[in-house]
Amino acid sequence: MNWRIVSASVVGTAHQSRNEICQDCHIAVNWKGADEKESLIALVADGAGSAQFAKLGAELACQEGKCLLEELLATNHVIPPTHEDIQKLIRELSSRINHHANIAQVPIREYACTLLIALIHPQFSLFAQIGDGGIVVAQDSVFELIFWPDNGEYANETHFLTDSDAVNYLQFLSTETHYSEIALFSDGLQRLALLYENRSVYTPFFTPMLTVIRQSTPELCTMLSTQLAAFLSSSRINERTDDDKTLVLASYTEN
Repeated sequence: MNWRIVSASVVGTAHQSRNEICQDCHIAVNWKGADEKESLIALVADGAGSAQFAKLGAELACQEGKCLLEELLATNHVIPPTHEDIQKLIRELSSRINHHANIAQVPIREYACTLLIALIHPQFSLFAQIGDGGIVVAQDSVFELIFWPDNGEYANETHFLTDSDAVNYLQFLSTETHYSEIALFSDGLQRLALLYENRSVYTPFFTPMLTVIRQSTPELCTMLSTQLAAFLSSSRINERTDDDKTLVLASYTEN
């Protein structure tokens, strides 16, 4: 496996105090196509606190989103998916979530969640986002934020995958750059990962963790994921954020 992946989703103290579960979800995998080349597929979804089935909505967004990306890659081979391709994917993903809502006989807004997508193929990189949270990439130790978090028109608001006009708020980027390291995080970590005064990345948050991952084996990454969950649940982090927290970290190696 070329991508070393370490990831965790943990419940925030605000949810713990109300006996609620973590409403974040994530998936990050190495995906090998017909050309035998490995791609990184990573998704992070953050269920809306006001939604009845927020956790399930986030899980469906990640699980079904991963399947749709794999189908798209298998169809397109090495042709980068277009903005239109990802818009179609978002519409299909929303339709699949709506199917579950219809079965439960509740409005789709009860499954509301944000969504981050990262796809790094040997010949291109693709990123998409609806709502808040962030995607940070690094190449030659230079860190870059792909999109500024979409917090909506008012404070503490954002847009959701399940909104009827979600594609209007889809942020999309496709590039030929093959980034060597990446991080995706839900909005619970925004204040720790970003510098709001100049809309940039707070690199000291990421550098120590990525340095360890860079030197690790795939087997060791499982243990590191457990350690990451403990770190995200520590008092050091909870003193600065009481929200659910998800962090996906991945580093590419030729070995």
